[in-house]
Amino acid sequence: MCGILVLSGSNRPFHHELLRHLRRRGPDAIGFWADTAVQIGHARLAVIGLDERGTQPLESPTHVLAYNGEIFNFNKIAERLRADGVMLRASNDAEVLLHAWAHWGPAVLHELEGFWAFAIYDKLRRRLFLVRDQFGVKPLYYWWSKNTLCVASLIGTILDAVPDAPVLDYEAISEYVRYQFTFGDKTFVKQIRKVPPGHVVEVDVDGGPPRISKYEDIFAPSGSREVVTEEWIARTRDLVVESVLASTIGDTPFTTFCSGGLDSSLITRIARPEIAYHGNYSDPECNETFFAQQAVHDTPIRLFVVNAQETFNLVSRLEEIIEDFDELTIGSVVLPLDDLLGQVKRRYKVILTGTGGDELFAGYARYQLALGECYQESYRALYQRMHKLTSVADRFEYTHRKGDPTLYRFYQPDVEKTFAGAYEACRGTDDELEAMLRFDRRHFLEGLLNIDDKLAGRHSLESRPSLLHQRLVRHLQTVSVGGFLRNGALKPVLREIAAGIVPRSLILRKDKMGFTTPIGTFVNRASHLIRERIMASRFRDHYDLRRLNFTAETKFSREVFGLLMLDLWLNRYGVR
Repeated sequence: MCGILVLSGSNRPFHHELLRHLRRRGPDAIGFWADTAVQIGHARLAVIGLDERGTQPLESPTHVLAYNGEIFNFNKIAERLRADGVMLRASNDAEVLLHAWAHWGPAVLHELEGFWAFAIYDKLRRRLFLVRDQFGVKPLYYWWSKNTLCVASLIGTILDAVPDAPVLDYEAISEYVRYQFTFGDKTFVKQIRKVPPGHVVEVDVDGGPPRISKYEDIFAPSGSREVVTEEWIARTRDLVVESVLASTIGDTPFTTFCSGGLDSSLITRIARPEIAYHGNYSDPECNETFFAQQAVHDTPIRLFVVNAQETFNLVSRLEEIIEDFDELTIGSVVLPLDDLLGQVKRRYKVILTGTGGDELFAGYARYQLALGECYQESYRALYQRMHKLTSVADRFEYTHRKGDPTLYRFYQPDVEKTFAGAYEACRGTDDELEAMLRFDRRHFLEGLLNIDDKLAGRHSLESRPSLLHQRLVRHLQTVSVGGFLRNGALKPVLREIAAGIVPRSLILRKDKMGFTTPIGTFVNRASHLIRERIMASRFRDHYDLRRLNFTAETKFSREVFGLLMLDLWLNRYGVR
């Protein structure tokens, strides 16, 4: 986990205060580089190559690099560089990336395994390249105007560095209030864009608009389609093991998040950390400690159970989180995850997660619901509400809806057409399950990864989604997904892959909760504080307050929580 800041065309002084938001992401060292056209700052979390040789920005005769991520196969790439006569000063992935780009250019991106977001400046051509990995594990934002370019790992850092007032993008905010994520490269600020996953943004620092190009759509359908056989399961199991073990690379120890579900249990049992972390609430409907204990049973792994806070001021707690969570996406999981990572940072810098497993192996009940089937009592009410919808696409969109958007006066209903267009763009065949999986991999997953990144960065940690390995994901694109839902079971393929590694009792589970938070309970306890905050907000006219009673209907209702998060964000980052 590191933080990047690049400025070009700005007359403002470039100094360490501009890195203040990034220092949590990179507490181990800061570095600066500048010429007459570009100024680059970097805050480092040292994981590979712990000495000062890893301090960035790194410079070669032709390029300067500011990088965030981990390249798992950097040693193999270093061997190829040395075979071509390239001299490497240190043995870390940042230096290897710097010289590999100088030697091969963007072609090297197809060879990298891991995750990354980086800015690399070609000193001779005076061009800056902004790059993100194919999944979007690490963020990279940029503000471009005719006179100024600002690039950073955080939106808040850009707003600190650029004197111009931000303009709110109500289309993006409408997408959030409807689906809790945004499409494409949009953020809540019109001038700030995201480098899309699998893309390169090229900027001539002497003038001209950014040029965006895709180097890989890793979720695109493959030309061939295998069927799931025992031999395919065995090959995929080997790839899963290789992927998880690759994600343990580093010069510091690692831990795992062990929720008690299949993904994290599989990763924990393969990686074998000394300690695995688990979070829970006292409410039985939000507590899976029993299953997490089974995940480490008969192993030397110790389970560290974190009891998430249940008594707190919800408004002030979220106001504090918003300082680091500057791009709003999915869910109330930020509360227990914040507590869990606060404990992890006492011993570790790296935590392995199972983020992406549900998108890769069909782990969401919404796929069954969209196909017209309901196997879980807890989804019966939703199933009955959506049953009148006749198309799979409409039912799938319905399962992604979050709350009542008419509470927001600025809401733009056309975002529902944006969703429909994005879904149609995910069709490679007539297989609706394939389209749904591709949609969630391209759009929903990036929101989950944003939560992991921002909360881990808040605690000076690096989160690594161990199943999002390029070779494994490309392999999954070559198989027919017809068997990914079977006999009412979610993730049947991953269950077969996990056989012999994970205890059978976990493989056969059908009641996985997820990292469930009783957010409705917390909202109701703090309803008077929420009311006071919203009524005093300078954005209160954005909401239809006549229709809002500031309480949650059920233990898991997120409507008021979503509004509170947005209002806190607007008051922290938005300018009218």
